Amino acid sequence: MTVIEIVREYLKREGYDGLFNAESECGCLFDNLAPCSFMCDECEAGYKHPCTCGDHDWHIEREKP
Repeated sequence: MTVIEIVREYLKREGYDGLFNAESECGCLFDNLAPCSFMCDECEAGYKHPCTCGDHDWHIEREKP
């Protein structure tokens, strides 16, 4: 198993939707983890929320919607 596969399985098992990094305003869903080919130690598990800023389709945040 790769690290991405391990992280994906953990996220699904624990009910998270993906990862986010508040420092870099980055987020990805578990079905497309690390599309940039990079995960760092600042990435956190989170939940998908509708976008409120108008710039994206969704956001990943720490709290459940």
